[in-house]
Amino acid sequence: MPALSTSEASELLAQGIEKAKPTVLREINAELFPEEVANKTRTVSELTSHVRGGLTAEELVDLWNVVFPAHRNVWYDEEDMKIHYNEQTLGYAEGIER
Repeated sequence: MPALSTSEASELLAQGIEKAKPTVLREINAELFPEEVANKTRTVSELTSHVRGGLTAEELVDLWNVVFPAHRNVWYDEEDMKIHYNEQTLGYAEGIER
């Protein structure tokens, strides 16, 4: 069950952006800058600089689903201040103590 600090998550996202295909880069641009005109896109360098510049934990989680669509159960734990992903979720019966 991977858990990353926000700085580790930012770096992993930036590396994912560097490897992204052009169609995914458009989705990333739209996720990071939803208020801008759709035809205005930034370079990979601009996108990675923005991500490395310090997004909130909630923004990182939202972006995670765009950059890494195969990852599941992505969430931020405010207590340990970590972003978690690909964790097994407990089924209803599994979480009940007897």
